[in-house]
Amino acid sequence: MAKIKNATLGWIICSLAAVFYCYEYLLRIAPSFMVPELMQAFQANATEFGILSAFFYFVYTPMQIVVGLLSDLYGPRRILTVAIITCTIGSYLFSIADVLFVAAVGRALIGFGSAFAFVCILKLASSWLPQRFFALFVGLATMLGMIGAITQVTIFSSLVHTIGWKETIGIGTIVGVILIPLIWLIIRDQPKTEHYTKTKPQYRETFTGFLKILKKPQMWLNGVIACTMYLSLSLFAELWGIPFLSNVYGLSAKDAGLACSMVYLGWLIGSPLIGYISDILCQRRTPILLGCLLSAILISLIVYCPQMNIKLLHLLLFLFGLFSSCEILCFAISSENSPRHLVATASAFTNFLIMMGGFASQPLIGMILDAAWSGQTLNTIRVYSASSYQLSFAILPVAFLIGFILTFWLKETGNKTDKHTA
Repeated sequence: MAKIKNATLGWIICSLAAVFYCYEYLLRIAPSFMVPELMQAFQANATEFGILSAFFYFVYTPMQIVVGLLSDLYGPRRILTVAIITCTIGSYLFSIADVLFVAAVGRALIGFGSAFAFVCILKLASSWLPQRFFALFVGLATMLGMIGAITQVTIFSSLVHTIGWKETIGIGTIVGVILIPLIWLIIRDQPKTEHYTKTKPQYRETFTGFLKILKKPQMWLNGVIACTMYLSLSLFAELWGIPFLSNVYGLSAKDAGLACSMVYLGWLIGSPLIGYISDILCQRRTPILLGCLLSAILISLIVYCPQMNIKLLHLLLFLFGLFSSCEILCFAISSENSPRHLVATASAFTNFLIMMGGFASQPLIGMILDAAWSGQTLNTIRVYSASSYQLSFAILPVAFLIGFILTFWLKETGNKTDKHTA
């Protein structure tokens, strides 16, 4: 009876943590569907806008190392409570910003709070759920994030035009206020079984374990591969996808948002499905290989064949998201390469390498666009040509091919039936 009770409570706790991930993801991608409004409000060019959005990653990315250590040392409950408070404050600052600096501070605070979300989910899942459900739950949690993204694109993008971008972000602040007490009251660090003993944080052991992780070439290789695959979201869907589709395919902002949501839909379906199939087959490496190769082909067709009709475009974007969602298996690999007490640290290190893609690529796309800008403007906003977008988006197929090649050196870990060993 106690085991059943713990199992039920575990799914509730992990699901609530996943809801926070959904919320922070909603805040993360907010700039993607209000590009013209933000550029006009702050009189920003593409480089400045890219930097503003990337302020999230400027804080989120380096925080990953600290997040893993803190989660392993102090547990997810207190960490997540502080995280949701910080996200809410950041959302509020962004919603009242009249100058670029204040908006950047808001994005930085959102990045700080969001840094804890996914890592704490993995920590809770490793503590509360059987290992055989780990990859599946990572997929389900990612699915919730994609639901948040689709909600943004389909509902909140309409609100931007109806009530304004500040008021729309303000709704996110209200959601954060509601989540704060729920996180604190429901989340628990680990089951209180007969084997449970409360111990003080083992600082030396945790830091020594972190150094061991840094010395593992497979951890670096796994993180870089995951980084290339996550560009489908951090570079395309989260920021530049909508303006790309508007300029290259001539779609309206609404239609471009709908088309871009197909990438999120692909991740939504692919994440739990691929996690489940991978767990059943005990295979991580082969799905990643196929995911990288097919994603490279699909994004090449999307970027360089803009004559296709809208239905075919939607299909290719959906498949692009579906196959690139194989990235979630990299977290299973990092978990299987690490002892139980260092799951959060290992996952955070993997996430650190993944987020380096958004950290570098979001401003880089803006810089390439500004370098190729012909001087055309509309309502004081720079207008970039289709060829400029196609030039800058060459980063995507190249990155996926790099991931494909690197995967040949990645060792299979999916045949482990027992939980991590030291």
